[in-house]
Amino acid sequence: MGIGEITHDEYGRCFCKDHHRETCNECCLSFDNRHIEEKVGLRKKRSEVELVAEQKAIILSALRGMEQMRPRPNKEVFEQHYEFLRQAEEKLERFAAAGEDVESALTKANDREMASELERMALGQALSKQNPGQTKFNLGGQEHQRIFEDFISPPASKSKGKAEAFTCDFCGVTSVVKLQLCSRCRKVAYCNKSCQKAAWKAHKKQCVELKPTKKNPKTLDLTWDQVEAHGGAPVEGRTLEVRAILDESMMRHVFSCKDRAGVIRRVAAYTNSGQIAGLKQGAIVRWKNPRFHYFLDGSGGARIEEEDLANITIA
Repeated sequence: MGIGEITHDEYGRCFCKDHHRETCNECCLSFDNRHIEEKVGLRKKRSEVELVAEQKAIILSALRGMEQMRPRPNKEVFEQHYEFLRQAEEKLERFAAAGEDVESALTKANDREMASELERMALGQALSKQNPGQTKFNLGGQEHQRIFEDFISPPASKSKGKAEAFTCDFCGVTSVVKLQLCSRCRKVAYCNKSCQKAAWKAHKKQCVELKPTKKNPKTLDLTWDQVEAHGGAPVEGRTLEVRAILDESMMRHVFSCKDRAGVIRRVAAYTNSGQIAGLKQGAIVRWKNPRFHYFLDGSGGARIEEEDLANITIA
């Protein structure tokens, strides 16, 4: 499978030319446009602490991958990565000594890298189920993209015309109360005037004024981060929508589930049967009045009790 051509939008972000996807399995292309969005002002620039934390997370992920390679990389490659890791850890120690919040930066960076690893595991699981007995697969092409869309992509919720009212469009901070919407498009929100002002130069290119006679748009479904912001309390009257991408079940149903923002957390069934009817890889889970739960292994997500089943639909 050949690599597809690249195109750019008005901000300079990269996409595959044929399908205008940031990640396209069909064209074998994937781009991280965050640095471009930061440069043009679409999002807040990451701090030095966050950048070094991401470096450490990437190195650790690479080392885990190298351990699984057959044949394994030579000793020099491992030593080089361990040296990079040592340098990153030294920098983070200096940041911590200066009072910087290193722990939060590391948690965020590790979550992002782990999400990539979980997606790769989910792809392997889906390919194996679609092709029983087959152990080797050629990646790329229409079939690869179809499997990604059916089993691994974020839930394709009815988001057209809805507003992101609980997460700042510039700095990414989540809130338990509605933030101030852009007065023109009423589609994005900001946590304060500083973020709105910093974002305006870039946002105005895509800001389409909503007619004054129209009501404010409906709010998008919850993300994992927005549920977590409530600290374990139910988010009354709102719905979390996720896709079950990876089946990790043993004694009970446990699935890694992706929200519309691409964040992956666990859903575990603590029901009488230990299961949630209809839950399988690729299924869309909608939970009204959700609450966040921290598991004993340090991971987070949703612990579904028997009484929660009445508020859950699976499609």
